[in-house]
Amino acid sequence: MVLTLLVLAGLGSGCGKGWQMDYGKPEAQFLQADLASQGKPFIGKKITVKGTVAKIDVSDPKSSWLHLAHGIQCDLGKFKAMAESCKVGDTVYVDGFLIRCEEGDILIGPAMLRDPTAPFSPKH
Repeated sequence: MVLTLLVLAGLGSGCGKGWQMDYGKPEAQFLQADLASQGKPFIGKKITVKGTVAKIDVSDPKSSWLHLAHGIQCDLGKFKAMAESCKVGDTVYVDGFLIRCEEGDILIGPAMLRDPTAPFSPKH
């Protein structure tokens, strides 16, 4: 009974955006080249971006990063194995919350790789 109440209280308090990653569809989907010019209205919302891995950084045990072309940084948090599953040059689909959206400085976090076979309809 107590455990159930604690779980419900945690869900009610929000527990940050991390738990929301598994629920709901993204508000919009973008090709990496279009995100800077079209993404600003979606700051704070869950999006999907299709992009090419430019760099992988797993040097900090508390934070793993995928860097896509066009200055897109994806904060995978502690999901080091997820980051390491990628190679520079891979095409990936990333779901996450758009935090910043300026040309050359785009941040998505928390972020997770998504199933590449899931529906993808980018904005034009």
